[in-house]
Amino acid sequence: MPLAKRWMLSLGCLCLFVLLPFVTADDAKPAASKPKELKSTAHFDGFGNWATSVAFSPDGKTLAVGTHNAVQLWSVAEKKSTATWKTGSGYAKSLAFLPGGRKLVIGAYQSVSVWDIASGSKERDLPKHRGFVTSLAVSPDGKLLATGCDDEAARLIRLEDGALLKTLEHDRDPVQSVAFSADGKTLATAAGDETRVTRPGIAKLWDVESGKLIRDFEGMTKVATSVAFADKGAKLIVGSMDEKAYVFEVESGKPLGFFGGHSRPVTSMAMSLDGQTAITGSGGRAKGKNEIKVWKIADGDVLATAEEHEAKIAALALSFDGKTVATASYDNSVRLWDVLLSNATDSQPAEKSVAAKLAEGLTNLAKAEQNVTAKDAEPKPLKVGIIGLDTSHATAFTNILNGEKQRPEAFGSRMIAAYPKGSPDIESSVTRVPSYTEAVKKQGVEIVDTIEELAKRVDVVCLETNDGRPHFEQLIPVLKAGKPCFIDKPISGSLTDAVAIFEASKKFKVPVFSSSSLRFGKNTQAVRGGSLGKITRCETTSPASLEKTHPDLFWYGIHGVESLFTVMGTGCVSVKRGTTADGKIEVTGDWGNGRVGIYREGKGYEGKAVGDKGDGPVGSYDGYEPLLFAVLNFARTGQPPVSEAETLEIYAFMEAADESKRQNGTSVTLESVMKKARAEAAEKVKGLK
Repeated sequence: MPLAKRWMLSLGCLCLFVLLPFVTADDAKPAASKPKELKSTAHFDGFGNWATSVAFSPDGKTLAVGTHNAVQLWSVAEKKSTATWKTGSGYAKSLAFLPGGRKLVIGAYQSVSVWDIASGSKERDLPKHRGFVTSLAVSPDGKLLATGCDDEAARLIRLEDGALLKTLEHDRDPVQSVAFSADGKTLATAAGDETRVTRPGIAKLWDVESGKLIRDFEGMTKVATSVAFADKGAKLIVGSMDEKAYVFEVESGKPLGFFGGHSRPVTSMAMSLDGQTAITGSGGRAKGKNEIKVWKIADGDVLATAEEHEAKIAALALSFDGKTVATASYDNSVRLWDVLLSNATDSQPAEKSVAAKLAEGLTNLAKAEQNVTAKDAEPKPLKVGIIGLDTSHATAFTNILNGEKQRPEAFGSRMIAAYPKGSPDIESSVTRVPSYTEAVKKQGVEIVDTIEELAKRVDVVCLETNDGRPHFEQLIPVLKAGKPCFIDKPISGSLTDAVAIFEASKKFKVPVFSSSSLRFGKNTQAVRGGSLGKITRCETTSPASLEKTHPDLFWYGIHGVESLFTVMGTGCVSVKRGTTADGKIEVTGDWGNGRVGIYREGKGYEGKAVGDKGDGPVGSYDGYEPLLFAVLNFARTGQPPVSEAETLEIYAFMEAADESKRQNGTSVTLESVMKKARAEAAEKVKGLK
């Protein structure tokens, strides 16, 4: 279940603690009660090496444990191993289940990969790292993955397509831990170098959207090993090798005190669901205990302690219902602990103790969460509609959704209605509409007479009219109906209309996006995700058949240009158009700092990218399914998989190429064509109501 929903539910719980000024363990304050001595409720053995990471599935039924070159899955109820995956890449030092519990992300040496629980197979690799991936965190909305790595950086990765969005550099400090705030807007990182014992640890707070550093948190005398938000995001807890857990005020960075109850370095931590109680693990030095401490953040009171592990506790995880902690240890074992603490002391008074109130509140919260989780376990099937039956995309999408063997990614969604009208002055449109209409009708799609009628019946619209010229006009009724819309290539018949479409989307506050299916080619996405490092040069090829009613590349060259921008990203400054040796179209884009992107007309879909980690193929066509599944996810989340900025830059690139042709191949800036288009679009959108 998304963390953000847990926070929303927790607001309804009673305040479970008396908020006292935070005090340190050195304040010689008499203990409120004798801490509970925890006894493990389960003991998982059979690991041939250290247990280095641990994670609960969202439903609490499965426990994943990372060890050397492997991850084991355990049934929590039956207390037995159910699967062992040979992962390679050394120790699996970090694990994270994705929302829904069907996928597990594994962080190891120079690798982050997504595995399918049902099949036990690796589904895909995410961007490469240069060291051990020490920590993983999934954003509350399930869209982003944060990674911490001992290559002195944290990274933000978009889970949908594996794109590396931000690299958060740390100054000579390996990143040990990452944590998202409850609203997903900020990321906390803990860092430090175990090999440099005199260098202090540090924690940092970052803005997720911009990737900019907000502030540092200092005071740890040794490596900062772990980090977590607490008290509804108002506090940050930082564990350190100096045997303390530090408490900071998030808003100001002000230190509030520390918990000093451990006798060995603090290695790991988790927060109770209400954010008022910390659970910390320790170990790693010759002297002292390998122990768990459960303590109140408000005043440092220890509620419970456990000392069963015979070696360093490397990692711990709290179950999603807040009842159970799992600890992974260098003693080659994992243990489970009941942390509800319904009996905080051996002689419980008749009146409910603070710990008992905590148990009651967390139990009620767990029940509420289970209800929400049950509703959210599977994505809701969507009703999809089509505008335009003059392109093979329309029939392909219908076959994918309404065919006999629907892929799981479609989640039961169906194509239910279509508005078939095409363009009378484009021959291919005139000839296709009748046959394509009959084809989708055989798949159970209802033909409607107006776009307004279509919008009433569906959850999301695919604007498939092959002709980009009427797209702006066809889109307006969809926006007025409040339905998200995917606009197939070309987004429009002019750069002006492309700008106007996004302005109308903002005016009506309804999301849209446009893309060629070539964007989602596997090799292209891998390079965008960082497989070749920073790209310095890319060349792509695709057919570029012309349609006299559209700018040259809009009609079909868009496929290769989309692949080019998927790899290069935004930032193209200018273009020059020329011809290849055999007279085909060639457009060279200047991205600045020596980065060059080239599109060429050709017979097939292909290309090559060169990065600072090598070179490789790009530009392949891998079918319509990845694009359609991206559309369905967009409809559910409201988050376009392609930004407005990138789409408009693609069309500015193609418009500037035509302008360069008109000027006999001189260099034309994208800004010059965009300036004109913005002015014309503003006039076009002005009268919309």
